[in-house]
Amino acid sequence: MRLRSVVRVGEGRASLEDALASAADAVVLSLANAQVPVADLREAAREAVPRIREAGKLPFAVVNHPKTRLLRDDAEAIVLPGLAAVFLPHVTEPQDLRDLAVVLREFEHGRGIEPGTVRVVATVDSARGVLRAAEIAHAVPRMLALNFDAQGYALDVAGRPEESGPRLAFARGAVVAAARAFDLVPLIQGGTIDLLGMAQAGFGGALLPTPALALQANAAFSPSAEAVERARAQVAAYEAARAEGATVARLGEEVVDGHTVRKARQLLG
Repeated sequence: MRLRSVVRVGEGRASLEDALASAADAVVLSLANAQVPVADLREAAREAVPRIREAGKLPFAVVNHPKTRLLRDDAEAIVLPGLAAVFLPHVTEPQDLRDLAVVLREFEHGRGIEPGTVRVVATVDSARGVLRAAEIAHAVPRMLALNFDAQGYALDVAGRPEESGPRLAFARGAVVAAARAFDLVPLIQGGTIDLLGMAQAGFGGALLPTPALALQANAAFSPSAEAVERARAQVAAYEAARAEGATVARLGEEVVDGHTVRKARQLLG
């Protein structure tokens, strides 16, 4: 699942029409904007999901945190065939995701959707979240990505809300490492993002403030020809080793294990 360019739409953001006409991989609808009646957000999201699918993009939705007591009604409105994943904001501990997973499973089961179909993206925007990033990354089996909200994190630690300089390097690295360790996609969210710099830091995609950046993001986060060739070689070597009964493969001086191959296949799409 490619998540190079993820565009948020809604109040104060890009229009759905602009996002659908863009090169974005995914479109995110929000049910968590306190400035808009939540019933209106739910209705708009429910109507938008099939349109996003028809445009060949992945439909995502930002739901309200379990502690708001709005999550169950969000899920009732939005957990329908076609929804690819939900973003959970302000994740500070694994239990936040477990609470979400229980609700998602309830509505998947009740609507004939295979349990686990709706994946989860955890947004990390605090020091507590960064310090528990690895626990968050494998809190539930349906995890898809970790999203680092650079501005939210900077505010939480009383820092400057910048995304690419050294001041947030530790937090960015912690989120990337946690995501990659558990075969998730690390995403970056912020106001002004150095897309190429974030790709070089290990991120796999970005939440974009405008669909006009989708082509740039796709180019920045697409693997190089050399990376694709290496991934194919890793997969081929591993499959050949497994056919001979081995559990790892050798590729030059590199040891290729199952985790390495999962990342290679993720890169190959």
